[in-house]
Amino acid sequence: MRALTLLLPCLLAIPVPAQKVKPVSKTVEAGKELKIDWDGEWTLHAAQSDQIDEQIEAHLKDQNFALKLFWKKKIQSACRSFNKLDILAGDSFSVTLGKERPIDTPADGTEADWKRSDDEKFKATLTRNGPTMIQTLTGDGYTLKYVYSMRKDGTSLALQVTYAHPKLDNPFTYKQVFKRND
Repeated sequence: MRALTLLLPCLLAIPVPAQKVKPVSKTVEAGKELKIDWDGEWTLHAAQSDQIDEQIEAHLKDQNFALKLFWKKKIQSACRSFNKLDILAGDSFSVTLGKERPIDTPADGTEADWKRSDDEKFKATLTRNGPTMIQTLTGDGYTLKYVYSMRKDGTSLALQVTYAHPKLDNPFTYKQVFKRND
């Protein structure tokens, strides 16, 4: 005990390096959603986007000749490239892909009917989670899932499209990148 009493003043005299105080990270208060500005007209940035026909060929490379032709036609008719994108946000969302009819869906995930320009009918839903918006279109036997991801700068967004069919072994996906028009 006496040794501890003698060592205590020595231990207190040893300098201890000061620790850096970590800044408190900014967090969004519970219940408040980060405001994302989806509204606007967007133009395709082709250099950063996938070439759909090349993606389809790569996806179907292991199929036999007849199945490759069958699925290629199905996927090409469902998965299209769009040169522009127009989004109007509010209590409901209106998304226009290229020259298609607008897809009007409530922002709360409620299902809405939509008919594509070729008169194919879909059930459409939309959900949002911060910088991500997911639009699901359920057609006759297949599903198209559009995942819009706003980039941090707010001037570009990525659109990941997934085509799923119960008879297709793996879903087909491709990405398009859009820049906000000023």
